[in-house]
Amino acid sequence: MDLQAFILCGQGTALSPFTQTRGDTGLPKALLPVANRHMIEYVLDWCEQASFREIAVVAEPEELEQIQKALKPYMEIRKRQHELLAKHGPTVSGVTQRQPVPLRFVEARYDTTGAILQRELLPCIKGDFVLLPCDFVTEIPPQIFIDQFRNKDPDNLAMAVLYRNTFEIIDKKPLDISYTVYSENDDSVKQPVLLDSYSKDDVDKSKYLQIRSHLLWRYPNASVSKKLLNASIYFCSKELVELLAPVGPFSAISETESDNDEDTAARSQKQQAIHPIQFRAKNELIKDPINCNKSLSKLFRDLARRSWQHSTPRETVGLFILPSLGSFIRSNILNAYMEANRYMLRVKSLLFAAHSTPTMNNAVGADSIVGANCTILERTSVKLSVLGKNCQIGKRCRIVGSVILDNVEIEDECVLENVIVGSTSKVGKKCRLTNSYIEGSYTVNAKTVLKGETLTHIYLEESDQSSESAGSSEEEDSSDYSEADYDEEFEDDGLFER
Repeated sequence: MDLQAFILCGQGTALSPFTQTRGDTGLPKALLPVANRHMIEYVLDWCEQASFREIAVVAEPEELEQIQKALKPYMEIRKRQHELLAKHGPTVSGVTQRQPVPLRFVEARYDTTGAILQRELLPCIKGDFVLLPCDFVTEIPPQIFIDQFRNKDPDNLAMAVLYRNTFEIIDKKPLDISYTVYSENDDSVKQPVLLDSYSKDDVDKSKYLQIRSHLLWRYPNASVSKKLLNASIYFCSKELVELLAPVGPFSAISETESDNDEDTAARSQKQQAIHPIQFRAKNELIKDPINCNKSLSKLFRDLARRSWQHSTPRETVGLFILPSLGSFIRSNILNAYMEANRYMLRVKSLLFAAHSTPTMNNAVGADSIVGANCTILERTSVKLSVLGKNCQIGKRCRIVGSVILDNVEIEDECVLENVIVGSTSKVGKKCRLTNSYIEGSYTVNAKTVLKGETLTHIYLEESDQSSESAGSSEEEDSSDYSEADYDEEFEDDGLFER
């Protein structure tokens, strides 16, 4: 099955202050290092195993150039590996080595992932496709996902992937817990389907979880779980292109830009050339007015509601819950980002159990990674930690379970436990930091003792000029936003009867 893969690189607001959401000290989310490798490289390796027809990296124009530049060494290494394998001819099983999967970059000019899918990606889709985040690490091979999607029911438009948190160290409070309503279909031959989902904030505001009557009539044995986490992985049928297509012709450029007639005609022809799958019992797709100006999770939630909201049955969204035997983790919050680094360090220590790098009186454990051109002075201990390149660590320091980014200077007699230190930061002498985060280019004064703190710079968002007018406009904007946000959250969340 030839699939197109689209890797969506978000802004990483929950990973602040280490992403570019705060000033210029952060990195694009896709380029945050996990065990001294860019986060997105693990997703690209996973896609390489799947042998997708095409891989597209989707990001904002400002970040896309940085991502493309940072991935050049990765693409060169991948190209050389395929060239070396090709020289040896067919493999032992007689299978000829495939060429590297084409990798291209797509600019995203819209704020929400749903709008990006509708306006930017649909014109590029030629068949079945998969939407992926840029922040997951897993040992589960992609073939398991693909086989599950290949054997989907004819009525399924897409397959949403959910997983359970298998890392007990991650605090469950900051996780994006939601109430997932689904049908297990134990008494039938059909696969589980996603029916609805409610965010924890919606349930807390209404004080109870109310399931719509239409859902219970159609699926009386529905189940509700708050232990399932959204993997943000969606395997989609090409029918979804027809369903989500905008009313007018496709437009992959912003509304302020113009397009020539030839491109418009070609896109319209491409839109007409996409037909529903042929093995459906009734080869007909009923279009509903679906608002795509929202996140992908809410978009597929609305698609899942189509199966029970209408008198005429609509297509369903399949559900695939990852087996708990395999590890899966998304680095979408800081605690999970820390645990993703530790997970890769444990994998490294198991693969290279006999490998250790003690030099002089240093004690760098086999479960740690030290970048190039690092200086570590005597009587310093580094355990279960990652050090970026060009770091300078002083004497008699103790670093445990921490992530130190590039060009960081840590002076003598410092103790760091479960700490993330941003690039080009400096930690003064005799500091003791525990469970803390330090933004890039920040200087921690000597003899500082912190626990559970986040050290960031102070940014002035508004200039002193016309402060009164700015303040009044902020009040108006905030009131408009809260009202719009209220409508977005509660207009179609299923909590209130109409």
